[in-house]
Amino acid sequence: MRAWIRLPLTFCLLLCSVLSLLSPGYAAEIPDWLQHLAELKHRAPDQVLQQLEQQQAEFYRLTPRQQAHWLNIRAAALSHQGRYPEQQDAARQGLELLGEEKSLLTAELLYELGYAREMQLALNEALSWYQQGMAVATALGDAKLRLRGVVNIAAVDSLQDRDQQALQALKLAYQEAEQLQDKELLADVNAQLGLMYSSLAFEQEALGFLERALALYDELGWQRNQVTVLYNLARNYSHLQNYELALQSFDRMLKSAEQEQDLLSLYYAYSGLAITNNEMNRPQLALDYMEKAEQYLNVIQSDYYLAGHYYEKALIYQQLQQNSLALQQLQLAEERMQQLDENKDSNMLLALRLLKAELLAEQGQYERAYQNLLSFVQGFQQFRDKENEIELAKIRMGFEAEREVARQTLLEQELQVKALRLADSERARQIQWMWLGIAVGIIALLLALVMLAKLSKARGQRSGLQQTKQEE
Repeated sequence: MRAWIRLPLTFCLLLCSVLSLLSPGYAAEIPDWLQHLAELKHRAPDQVLQQLEQQQAEFYRLTPRQQAHWLNIRAAALSHQGRYPEQQDAARQGLELLGEEKSLLTAELLYELGYAREMQLALNEALSWYQQGMAVATALGDAKLRLRGVVNIAAVDSLQDRDQQALQALKLAYQEAEQLQDKELLADVNAQLGLMYSSLAFEQEALGFLERALALYDELGWQRNQVTVLYNLARNYSHLQNYELALQSFDRMLKSAEQEQDLLSLYYAYSGLAITNNEMNRPQLALDYMEKAEQYLNVIQSDYYLAGHYYEKALIYQQLQQNSLALQQLQLAEERMQQLDENKDSNMLLALRLLKAELLAEQGQYERAYQNLLSFVQGFQQFRDKENEIELAKIRMGFEAEREVARQTLLEQELQVKALRLADSERARQIQWMWLGIAVGIIALLLALVMLAKLSKARGQRSGLQQTKQEE
């Protein structure tokens, strides 16, 4: 199973962008200190959360809409720390305060709620929140906020095996972001496109997008987004078997996380180093890094990512030929997967079953290994059936479209034939009238000649009679 992490696509807007989410009257009502925190929420999320906690008493002195703005800032900062349940609560509270209001702040909070649910692998629910947020942004005519929805929805589509649909949406979003020349949007779209191409095993194509995203985040000063791209870039290098560059990216990520005292990034840096070293057939060094990563494991609040941690550690134990410890890690991973709302057909669950079958077979527990392998095959078959159903539906739609095109073509051909026949009939009638006219003209000419001959003869006779009379 490939290990990736997705950016907290709350698409940090700087002060002018934050104010653009609100009506002019509302923007004027936001206290200066809250505007300052909105500007910092993506560049210094730890500092923002600390100041919000210190000024908690001010929260209750704000109007409901100002409180919703406060909660939006808090949700965005929490997403950078991986505190997804708290992010979810903050976004829900903000939406409750806004009620039925359809503003750009509403769309922001819907995206925050969708991201929190996505990170907890409640993908259908996340998709619903993203779609609602994008509908609000579209109705209000905000192109940048609408494109945020496009990118978020594409991320969920890729997790639900709608890769081509997601890729097409991201390509269109990339073109629009280029036209808008919005640096924040371009950074996020490049990051997501790079992650998308990497997950589809187009690592070489992914490099350009990831490197451009890294440069843009560096210009913006968004350290948390930057280290996330560094992680995905390092994993991309690993799949290209360019392990030296992968380790360099993880080291860079580690130094940045240590400088910022970013515990979440420290975890991902150490776990990334562990995964890469295990791929390099250095399992003992990989285990050392994984144990360092576990010092920060308490910051991971996503059951899906925790399951991934235990799965990767099981792979390390397998390479160390410590199958009993590997099975213990798989048990922990399965327990985490059971906490998720949507886990029946996930790739993670299939990977767990396959690895468990391998470990049990290596221990000589062939019956249990067979049962797990059978469970894997059935799950994989369901996964393939689902893909086949989608492809079959596409084929059917293609056949219907082709049939409609053929029907239209046939209809056009029939109309053309009828038009040709009418033209031929008209031409035939014109020819008939032409020959009839010629015949009438010839007959008229003959009659005229006969009449002229008769007149000439009559004149000759009259002239002869007159001459005879004169002679007499």
